[in-house]
Parts: sequence; C-alpha cells; structure tokens
Amino acid sequence: MVCRRLECRLLFQSVLLLAVACADGQPTQSDAPIDDGVRAAVIGSLVSKIEAGYVVPVGAQSAVRRLRSAAQAGDYRTLVSARQFAERITSDLRLVTHDKHIALYFDPEAKQASAPGGSTVAPHEHYNYGFNKLERLPGNVGYLELRSFANLQEAKETASTFMSALANFDSIIIDLRQNGGGNTPMIAYVASYFLGPKPVHLTSMYWRDENRTIEVLTSESVAGRRSLDHDVFLLVGPSTFSAAEDFCYALQQLKRATLVGERTGGGAHMGRGLQRLSPLFTAFIPTGESINPITKTNWENVGVEPDIKVPFEKALPEAHLAALRKLLERERDPSWQENLRRSITELANRK
Repeated sequence: MVCRRLECRLLFQSVLLLAVACADGQPTQSDAPIDDGVRAAVIGSLVSKIEAGYVVPVGAQSAVRRLRSAAQAGDYRTLVSARQFAERITSDLRLVTHDKHIALYFDPEAKQASAPGGSTVAPHEHYNYGFNKLERLPGNVGYLELRSFANLQEAKETASTFMSALANFDSIIIDLRQNGGGNTPMIAYVASYFLGPKPVHLTSMYWRDENRTIEVLTSESVAGRRSLDHDVFLLVGPSTFSAAEDFCYALQQLKRATLVGERTGGGAHMGRGLQRLSPLFTAFIPTGESINPITKTNWENVGVEPDIKVPFEKALPEAHLAALRKLLERERDPSWQENLRRSITELANRK
C-alpha cells in the first residue's frame, strides 16, 4: 500500500484514547476544581478548533452555537469539577452533532505520557497489538479474535504472523465484536490477505482541515500466505466501531466477507489524536471521515448492517454453522464430508 504522510499517523478513535491513563500503571488525577476563567478559556479554545477543523461544517456550526448559548445562559457555571465539566461538554457536543467520536477529556498534562507528535497511545505490545486469540474450530475453521487495529509500523510483523496462519484453515472467522477501531493503514494491510496482490481501493480518507482526500489501497506484497479462496465471516456488534467498521464495510461492499451479528456502532469520522486545550483538558475533534469508493458514502451515525442478523452474543456459533455448511457443499472427500456433517449436528444441537 502506498503510505503517504497522513496515512501513517495514528487514527485512534475516542474509545481507545480513553484507555491511556491507567494502561501503563501511571497514577492519574481523579479530578480538579475549576472556575469561570478555566471554563471560559476551554470553551473558547474548543470553539476555535471545532470551527477550524471539525469534519462536518454544519455540525461545527451547531456545536459552536450550543456551546456559546449554554455558556451565555450560565449552564456550566455550577460545574466546579473538571471531570463533570468535561462530561457535560461531551454530552452537549454529541447531542447536536450525533458524533460518537467528538469529546472533551479531563486529561491533566503532567499525568500523561506522550508519544512522538503529541498523541497519547496505549502500549499495544502488552496486548499483542490487538491479536487476542487464534483458534482452530471443528471442521478446520479458523477463528481470530481481533480487538483493535494497531499502528501498522509497530505491529506489521505480528499482523503478518497471524494473518498468514489463517491460510492453514478451510474457512475463516474474524471476531470484531470488541474492536473499537484504530489505524486505517492496518485495516488495509489485514484486508490485503483476502484480496490478492493487485492493489484494491479499500477506502478513502477525506480531511476537511486540509481539504484533501487520500485513497487507501491494499498491499501489493505481504509477508507469508494469503487466504484468497477462503470464505470470510466477520463477527460484529454495537461495540464494533470506527476503523473496525471501515474494515467490515469495505469487505462487505467488495463481496469478500459475510457479516454476522448486530449493527455496528456508527462512527465513520476520524482524527489524528488528542488536541491539548489547557493543562487540564484535551479534546478529540474529528477532522476527517471515511468514504467508501463503491457507495460514495459511509456509515456515520447509522452503523454497518450485518448480512446475517443475530444477537451479537450468538454470532460465533451462527457464523461457524454457516462456514461448515458452505464447506460441506464443496467437499468431495466422503470421510471429511462425514466429519463436517458431524460438526454441524453437534453445533446445531448446542445452539
């Protein structure tokens, strides 16, 4: 995949960023008192940044009007707790924008460890860069639980190891039900294992603050083996969000994967990390959005609809059954046919 400057930045959605404070064992400040001056300064800075970069101009106007009118009415005057103030501002912003990414955080400057470029990132290596579990299910169906899309430069070797191993199986299930998103270049790299060496236009990133659209392509070369002829099932639910939705939506539109579970969270906006507003507060302000090259739109505030709709907690056995039935249709070895029938019966009886 062609990796340009903006593509290589961390595109973490807000849920991942919230996990930073305690992830590496650092102490955190639980709260702090604030006064009218602090509140006014934070609102002023937040308004300025939203006007300059928030990805939806109409939404930016609505957010700014909400903050200014509430401040003028004295709605925030009783909020003397920094944490309560951040929660209230976030609630107001999301109420008018319907954007689950945008947020104000109580985030004391001295208590956070910053990565190069000012972004605060969780130590993904302690969580195997999101590759949580690889398992062989009955019928030689591979199951991969993928809980985040980590930075491609840091996690490429790990991703290659796990994705190459999936080629050992006859069908593949990837569990994204607890995947809150992450890095857009990583979703393209993972998708490359299912789409062949010819680069495929997977998604586009439009950045309002630079008025620029970047095409994200799959990789011409990957380490290890691809799984080009395997059926792919993606498990999804309400906690599947942001870049994880981008991955699902793209493969669904390309007819390369079957989605099983419940509608996803509905977050197609993205940003480049937290923006410091004051010594006590940071904000996540989405300045970009994903645009699918096939539909010319995205899933913001509506989510991605699964192909097979079941309660998300039942998605795995449902996908496993679907995988086994497809494998049985193609199988020509009588002994393995019997093995698949037995697996189908046992799984169906447990449902």
